[in-house]
Amino acid sequence: MARKPRKASRTEWHQQNGLWSRSLGNRGTRIRLFQKRSGGVFYRYVWMAGEGRDRKSLGTADRAEADRLGRALLSALLRDESIAESGIVTLGDLWTRYQRDAVAFLDNHEKTQLDDEGRVEVLLGYFGEDCDVTKLTESDQQAFINKRIAGGIKCSDRRTTDAVRSRSVEADLKLLHSMLNWACTVRVRGGKRLIESNPLSGIKKPHEKNPRRPVATWERFNATRSAVQQLVSECKTDADRRKWLKLEMALVLAEATGRRLGSIRQLEWSDVDLNAETIHWRADTDKKGKAWRIPMTTALRDELKAFRLRLGGVFGGLLFTSETDASKPIRTDVFAKWLKVAEAKAKLPKLEGSLWHAYRRAWATARKYLPVTDVAAAGGWSDLTTLLRCYQQTDEDTLLAVMNEPRKVTERVKNA
Repeated sequence: MARKPRKASRTEWHQQNGLWSRSLGNRGTRIRLFQKRSGGVFYRYVWMAGEGRDRKSLGTADRAEADRLGRALLSALLRDESIAESGIVTLGDLWTRYQRDAVAFLDNHEKTQLDDEGRVEVLLGYFGEDCDVTKLTESDQQAFINKRIAGGIKCSDRRTTDAVRSRSVEADLKLLHSMLNWACTVRVRGGKRLIESNPLSGIKKPHEKNPRRPVATWERFNATRSAVQQLVSECKTDADRRKWLKLEMALVLAEATGRRLGSIRQLEWSDVDLNAETIHWRADTDKKGKAWRIPMTTALRDELKAFRLRLGGVFGGLLFTSETDASKPIRTDVFAKWLKVAEAKAKLPKLEGSLWHAYRRAWATARKYLPVTDVAAAGGWSDLTTLLRCYQQTDEDTLLAVMNEPRKVTERVKNA
């Protein structure tokens, strides 16, 4: 006698009336994945003891993807349950939640997120993934500072940290403090906060007393540009000639606009309105994800017109196309390599701690006498404090102007 086919368990994928569904988890914390219509997107239905039910679309009609999303949610719910019961929040779990849920992380540009990931790798390498962040102390932070400055933190089989200055340590700890502060705002099961308070609150982070923020002078710009022009004249192939012309055009844009190389290298000709004399700096190329439309000088407009003709009269696409793929811009490291070659040909000493960014500081410093709000907007700073503290530098001319100020305080001046 033939056996009846085995009925699929609720915990396995099964079909009823053409609709797929399955359950994950156990009694107390269970997730049901299901479709409302055949071939449609999957939904997840969550029931947790003491908290009720919650239903939401998973945004995918792919069964494997729905399964992956359901398991990821179950894992997060079980971690929350463990945290609520034990009160222990590990550094590994904190980072997982922070990069998944924290607006402060998600709103950042992809490059900034990658930088954060590299810094967390160092924190995890030193403290360990299982470190209970609620037990961190001032002594723990100081021990990290000492080790980070000395170097030798093993982050992975392929990465061990080198000796660094205080500025790098400050950035690492700033991220750690941000994660801890964020955790104080997050609720887990039972209404408890992820952590009740930041254990490192009020503990000062190290500050670089003598930060390296070199400025590229006007003389340095002219010497470098002359060296690039000489490299153009020595070229034997069109490919080499285009390469050095693109470097010269990037150098001119950096000096004239004060923009970051990351934004400059991703410019498209459609962003450059030569008739209206404006440049549209797109949000997707900005460090803070902000769009700007800024006027350019007539001199810069004429320069860009000339470069466009010398590069073959291009009218669309990227200004700085990669030679191997015209749909992609030249990489940052390639621009850095080219500029080093040009500076070496110009017999210029290397600026310690900077390359392209020195032109951004020079641009900001030259405009100290102008309204700071306009300087920030023109150069793409969202934060005035950063512009004033990190970019606008003292220089001999303005220092001498301060010392030569003839006005004196007299008896007519009322004391506050």
